Amino acid sequence: MNTASGKIMGKSYGRSAQLGDVDRTAVQERTTDFLRTLYPQKTADNVAADTGIAANTIAKWLDRGSAPTSWAFLRLLEAYGAEFACAVMAKPPAWLDRAARDQRNDRLQAQIAKLQSQIDGGL
Repeated sequence: MNTASGKIMGKSYGRSAQLGDVDRTAVQERTTDFLRTLYPQKTADNVAADTGIAANTIAKWLDRGSAPTSWAFLRLLEAYGAEFACAVMAKPPAWLDRAARDQRNDRLQAQIAKLQSQIDGGL
């Protein structure tokens, strides 16, 4: 496309922005690894409860290696935040890594408080 100055401008879209099969597989594997780490038992049921995505859909990701749709991926981001985003990226930016660490620490502190309450007898 020519501009008013006569310079040719390139297109800002194209195949370079798309994920290749290898990248898509890596993201899918990181997604399922994250979910299985978060919920080692009844992964699909727990993730379904957190996200509203059907458990059988999640089971397909886990069993067959299929990847979440864009809509499902956004639901996962909404439910698991920076921890999830950081886990699925090959090289997350430093700000996202910090946010994921903070989020994980908050989650672990809440678990510690719940366990301490149980120890103290206040189920």
